[in-house]
Amino acid sequence: MHMANELLSIPVATGALAIAGGGLGLICRKVRQVIAADKLALMGILGAFVFAAQMVNFQLPAMPGTSGHLIGAVLLAIILGPHLAAIVISSVVIVQCLIFQDGGLLALGCNIINIALVPSYLGYFLYRTITNGRFSSLKVYIGAMLSCVIATETSAILVAVQAALSGVLAIPLSTFLITMIGVHFLVGFIEGLVTVAVLAYLQQLRPDIVADSLPGTVRLSKNAVLATLLLLAVLTGAGLSLLASDLPDGLEWSYAERPDQPEFQTIVSNPDTRITAVDDLQSKYSLMPDYSVRASKHGDITGEQANTGAGWTSFAGIFGSVVTMVVIWLTAWMLRRKQAL
Repeated sequence: MHMANELLSIPVATGALAIAGGGLGLICRKVRQVIAADKLALMGILGAFVFAAQMVNFQLPAMPGTSGHLIGAVLLAIILGPHLAAIVISSVVIVQCLIFQDGGLLALGCNIINIALVPSYLGYFLYRTITNGRFSSLKVYIGAMLSCVIATETSAILVAVQAALSGVLAIPLSTFLITMIGVHFLVGFIEGLVTVAVLAYLQQLRPDIVADSLPGTVRLSKNAVLATLLLLAVLTGAGLSLLASDLPDGLEWSYAERPDQPEFQTIVSNPDTRITAVDDLQSKYSLMPDYSVRASKHGDITGEQANTGAGWTSFAGIFGSVVTMVVIWLTAWMLRRKQAL
């Protein structure tokens, strides 16, 4: 549910960017006191996996015209804790925006809030509330599933509210809210299934890798588990991304494009020319717009991308995963260095 620039007004976008920046600043100060060296590899690899997984749009059941993708914040919050999860997912969102033009440049603050900050902390709080007391596998899986659904729905509500505050909706907020909540319930449910599957895998092999250790027995070395997670990230970015649906995601379907409804017209109107100027700027300087090779020279504006085939999609998945991993490691290294000074 990466928001585009057209969904926001300048005041709402800049206000959200200030909130997101302030929130990340506070988190970084907090993390400096608790970040551990043995978490660095796990943070980078999980960030790479989430980046790759977000490239895989899956068609939503019972909705032939739309698709969804993993967010991953709740999964990482359960494994890493909410502070580190927020930093990792924020890094993913920033890389997606600046290099791949996935999410608007003006919308970066809102996307960090909606995709990283809110679901990381809300999802972790819900998970810990549900699993409070004596741990059991059933409580873990139920907690993970419900946390994913509720966190995803909350993010969807925030998107609708931010668009309404920007004054760009041509329909009542309540109508847009109902649509967003309905579509993203399915997204949250599928995300819950993926989260449960990953937690079940870790519980069987290395339950102590999770921040609040899962019940279970260690059966594999930590390095071996990290290697399997890295392999999963590579396979997802290079392979599964080729199977991604080309249908609009839940947010785009809710307001802009519905292939299953040819008569549908966009319900957003944003005449602010500054929004168009930012769109043009982002189009000119994004390295691989829409996870593909540029169809024109860097710095030129074009409405089309080259027909590059599967090779460039796989390359984008691997390249983006590596860049995300490096960004996360550099961020964690700088935070640890400041702690030592």
